[in-house]
Amino acid sequence: MVHPLLSRISLNPRGQRGFTLTELMVALTGGLVISTMVFVLARDSTRFYQRESRMANANLAEIIGFQRLSADISRAGFLSTSNIRRESNLCGDPVGAANVWPTELRNLSSILIQDGEVMPAQMSGQVAPRRLRLAGSYLSGDEFPVRLVLPNTANNTVSVFLQVNSGPMARLGYPIGPGLAAQQVARLDTVFAPNRALRLVDSAGGEHYGTISSTVGGDEPAVILSSTPPLRFRAGTGSRCGIRGFETGALANVVNFIRYEIRDIRNATTYPNFAQAISDTAAVQTATLDATRRDLIRVELDVDGNELADTLELIAEYAVDLRFGLTVMSNASTSAKVADPQLTTFLSNLPATPNTNNAAITNWAGLPSGLNANVGPEFIRSVRLRFSVRSREPDRDTNITPSDTVAPGLYRIGLGTDGKAPFARVRTMQADIALRNQTR
Repeated sequence: MVHPLLSRISLNPRGQRGFTLTELMVALTGGLVISTMVFVLARDSTRFYQRESRMANANLAEIIGFQRLSADISRAGFLSTSNIRRESNLCGDPVGAANVWPTELRNLSSILIQDGEVMPAQMSGQVAPRRLRLAGSYLSGDEFPVRLVLPNTANNTVSVFLQVNSGPMARLGYPIGPGLAAQQVARLDTVFAPNRALRLVDSAGGEHYGTISSTVGGDEPAVILSSTPPLRFRAGTGSRCGIRGFETGALANVVNFIRYEIRDIRNATTYPNFAQAISDTAAVQTATLDATRRDLIRVELDVDGNELADTLELIAEYAVDLRFGLTVMSNASTSAKVADPQLTTFLSNLPATPNTNNAAITNWAGLPSGLNANVGPEFIRSVRLRFSVRSREPDRDTNITPSDTVAPGLYRIGLGTDGKAPFARVRTMQADIALRNQTR
């Protein structure tokens, strides 16, 4: 007996009606269109996510680099001098006829702003980053008590013996005990490394600057200073300014010279430590236009202005602009104390809108050897820092230019021929940083 439901179904295949060719073509075409739309949507979503992820990474790197740079600027002049040429407590002559002072010591100032590295042709008309050199005690916040200062006539050096039982030496982690000479010298060299500068403040408040040549460990640790520049001793010069006796209780600290600039670090031979940060894949280099890539670096200089080994750091990738504005005491006087100081602000503009402010900034924060009267880094009260980075991949076809409805600034940068498309998005951070260690 056949089930009633089965009786309604024809068992003859010829009695079943299938899809026509037209219906199959429509179904396949519709499915293909939907699949294509899904694929395109997924591809664009992935590409959008990757681009935004790169921009977020650029923002994060910029924030970290910006904070590092801001902290270093605020520390400028710490346990140092804002302008050695006008330092009233200086015991020495950096401009003397002998001219034996090293370059950086001869031009020691809390802040120095100069023109930076020339940017690629595509970007040179859009940005002109500056170079910043800071000076101060950056490796330690301590002044180390001195046990005695002893000249060595045999080799024309000076030994500055440090007090072992002191807070600064304890914070330095100086090990005490027999058989620790190598560790002791290594610990001293973390701060008092060769070719760095040493500042010595004697019992009368006079400031002396010297070049570190080496350190000595043991129970009587010492910092050895070379003869350039020579320290002034009171007995030998007949002057009221100079080191007198052993100067027990004098204070010593290191002075570091720190440089920030936007630089091309793509050469793996010159910058082997940064090789992993630079892609060597041709497709990636083409997509990111790495020929225009520049990065913000931080490096320490010795007293002659040469880069110290193992101090070069990559602070932020794909940097495009680094500029500084200044707030200065405009009625300053190098000969008298000003009772009612007046402040003037100079803002640095982009190359497309140059003005006299850029020259004024270089004038106030220039080399101490070329300053006019009543102008100099000792009269700078704050620095307006502007730092910009771009997205790794240029992903825009048009630029955003300032107008009546768009505030002035750098929003995108052209990486194509003559600074045109494609454009990369730019993020800029700005802050006013007070200089708390100025002496005037």
